[in-house]
Amino acid sequence: MKALTVLKPQVAEYQEVPKPAAVGRFMTVKVERAGICATDFSIFSGDCSFVRSGEIVYPVRFGHEWSGTVVECGNEVRGFRPGDRIYSDSGISCGKCPDCLAGHYDKCRFTRSVGTINCWDGCFAEYISIPDYNAYHIPDSVSFDEATLIEPSAISYDAFRNVELNEASTVVVIGTGAIGMSAVWLAKYLGAGRVVVVGRTPSKLEIGRKIGADIAVNSTVTDPVKAIKDLTDGQGAELVIETSGSDKALYQGIYMTRNDCRICSLSFYEHDLDGVPVDHLVLNKISLVGGAGRFGNPQKVCGIFEKNPVKLTPIITHRIKFGEMKDFLESSAKYAKSKIKVMVEF
Repeated sequence: MKALTVLKPQVAEYQEVPKPAAVGRFMTVKVERAGICATDFSIFSGDCSFVRSGEIVYPVRFGHEWSGTVVECGNEVRGFRPGDRIYSDSGISCGKCPDCLAGHYDKCRFTRSVGTINCWDGCFAEYISIPDYNAYHIPDSVSFDEATLIEPSAISYDAFRNVELNEASTVVVIGTGAIGMSAVWLAKYLGAGRVVVVGRTPSKLEIGRKIGADIAVNSTVTDPVKAIKDLTDGQGAELVIETSGSDKALYQGIYMTRNDCRICSLSFYEHDLDGVPVDHLVLNKISLVGGAGRFGNPQKVCGIFEKNPVKLTPIITHRIKFGEMKDFLESSAKYAKSKIKVMVEF
C-alpha cells in the first residue's frame, strides 16, 4: 500500500509499505478521509515541540484525524465486521497490561498516539491498523467528513468539562483553526447564551459566525480585551478558550476572564511562558487549566454530530486527494491565511 512518511524536516515521500494484517483483535481499515492538523504541518516542517523534545522521531508515519471502512477483521475482533464505517481514539492502548486486560483501556500506561508521540503508524496511508477496543461505529447520519472532525472536536470538548453554561454565560474562543472553530460550535450547542470568536482573518471569523458565534472580534483592528470587557459590562467571560498557541493571546485571555471563572488553553506553545500574570490569577480566583484529548470524549462528540442541526463542515476550507498531499505540504505556506481544515480524500 502507499503511505506518506516524513523522513526528516521538510522531506516527505510516498512509500510502498506492507498493508497491515488483521490479526487477533486488530482490524485492517481502509482510510476514507483524513484531516491535516496544525501538528501535522509542524511535524513536516520540524517546528513541532514534540520533535524538539524527542517524543517524535523521524521517520514518522503521521496523521491522526481520520475515518474509514473496515475491510478485514482479526479472529478475535468483537462488535465489528467488514463494511462497517468507523473512527477511533487518537491513542492506541497496548491491550496487554493489567488495566487493558481488565477492560480499562483508558488507563493504559503504554498508549501510543496515532501519528504523533510514541508513534502508532498514522492515517496518511491507504490503510490503517486499529484494535476493536479503540474503535467506534460511525452512525448512519454522520458522514465521513464529520467523523474525521470528531478528533479535533474531542479536544475542544475537554474545555467544557465540569463547566455549566446557560443563557447568561459568555464563552470567548481565541483562535480560528479547527480546534477553535469546533469550540465555537460546541459552546453554542452546550448552551452558552453568547459565544464570541476572536481571530485575525475576516473570512475565518465569518465561518465562525456561521457555526455558532454571536460576535466576531478581529484582533488586528480591535483590542480584544477591551471588546470583551465592554460586551460584559466590565465583568469578563465565564469561560475563555485559547486555541491559537500565541503567548500574547493567552495573556489577553486571562484578562478577559471573569473573576472566579476559568480560562482553558488547548494549545501548544513554542517555548515555556515566563510572563503569565500569576498575581492576577490568584487575586481574581481565576483558574488556568489545560485541555487535550481524553478517552471518552470522541463518543460524546459523535453524539453531538448526530444531534446538532448546525453543521461543523463549513470549516473544511480545502479538499485534496491523497496523491496531492505531498505537494500541498510543500506549498502550504501560501494557504496559511485561508485554511482551517484541509480534508484529504482517498
